[in-house]
Amino acid sequence: MKYSEIKLNENIKKAIAELGYEKMTKIQEMSYEDILSGKDIVGMSSTGSGKTAAFMIPTIENIQIDNKSTQVVVITPTRELAIQIVQETRKYLKYTQGINALAIYGGQEYKAQAIALRKGVKIVVGTPGRIRDLIKKKILKLDTVKTLVLDEADEMLSMGFYEEVMEIVTKVPKKAQKLLFSATIDNRVKDIAQKEMKKAVYIEAMDNDTMLTDNITQIAIETKEAMKFECCYRIIKKEDSHSTIVFTNTKNKTIEIFKYLNKKRLKVKLLNSDIDQKERNRVIKELKEDKLDVVVATDVLARGIDIKDLELVINIDIPQDNEYYVHRIGRTARKGNSGVAYTLYTGKQIERIKEIEDYTRTKFKYEEVPLETNNANQEEIDLPISKRGLYILTINLGKKDNIKAKDIIGAIGALTGIKSENIGIIEVGESSSTIELKKEYVLDVKKAFTNGKIKGKDVNVISNK
Repeated sequence: MKYSEIKLNENIKKAIAELGYEKMTKIQEMSYEDILSGKDIVGMSSTGSGKTAAFMIPTIENIQIDNKSTQVVVITPTRELAIQIVQETRKYLKYTQGINALAIYGGQEYKAQAIALRKGVKIVVGTPGRIRDLIKKKILKLDTVKTLVLDEADEMLSMGFYEEVMEIVTKVPKKAQKLLFSATIDNRVKDIAQKEMKKAVYIEAMDNDTMLTDNITQIAIETKEAMKFECCYRIIKKEDSHSTIVFTNTKNKTIEIFKYLNKKRLKVKLLNSDIDQKERNRVIKELKEDKLDVVVATDVLARGIDIKDLELVINIDIPQDNEYYVHRIGRTARKGNSGVAYTLYTGKQIERIKEIEDYTRTKFKYEEVPLETNNANQEEIDLPISKRGLYILTINLGKKDNIKAKDIIGAIGALTGIKSENIGIIEVGESSSTIELKKEYVLDVKKAFTNGKIKGKDVNVISNK
């Protein structure tokens, strides 16, 4: 169904047409009439399916413009998502007078929010903690609320906001419409629906075609744990992206990656739970304005980061949950653009990669760690060539150093990411060893073995001509 065909204010139609909204997504089409008619909804749909438009466009249509009081409250798990929803809502209202929207969240002064609310805000979007605090301070009043929306309900509950959410839900008028949107419907979500919603209509729009768009190229690279940071850097250089987000599973690792990429002279900032809201907003703004090369973030921020032209996502760690994977890489290829998402994994994690493929019903492209050097632009390599047509590199370690061929292979993998199948014959002599390599791998290995180490012993490339 097309937006041009539905019952909708012409000013809103004009605004969303300019945004490129033509055909409704599955969740939008399935929920529109029920929301418009005032029914309670439990909607299950995935990232990128257009949930914000699904609940906000028909909700706006029902707002009484002459009534200055708060009529719509949207609860969302993160500050970033609250800001994003308000930004999208204001776009829908571009040609509509008399309806305003405000994002409220921790990290902002109460005074500014209180002033805005007392002047009158029809649509309030905020995080559970701040909404509850404003209610307790009697700054935000819910007695006139017509529609309450719980967005990303599963995520809010998994973050420990059950009590705050329930407290807010019980304070809106019983007759108020309640809309609950979630990627999964678990027991906690069902509990809220059963306790607080009246004969809710359940809508499932988990069409995997909407989970991940065809515009995202998904690439998996097997590498050693110790090689991941270097691999990440090489991917960034290879893709030459104007905007990149690197995701990891822990706060401490965001700091480690930040330091590594900063030493590589990239313009990089990090986003984790220690970064205050003012700085978070500044970092996202800088990335959007092409003032940064990379932002390193944790999963807490995977939802809610909306950067129209984000080109590259790199998963340094495989996310702990398949849904997080969707949210991470769903940051790229937005609004019809294309994007690339890399996931790094160690050999024993291949089953997790297969699980993600099954979950998303997509297939990864499997690639090797990008080479550090571009041999096509290098002068002829001055090394002897074996009978098999491979270049012979000689290093200064051998049997006297208790070095075996497998130690050399392991060191090459750890230092360069080159797999064992791309290495030719290794001959370990008494005091030196030779390694057969294809031309494209020679410079990377040579660089890695210049003042490097194998089994804790100093290794250097020596002349064998």
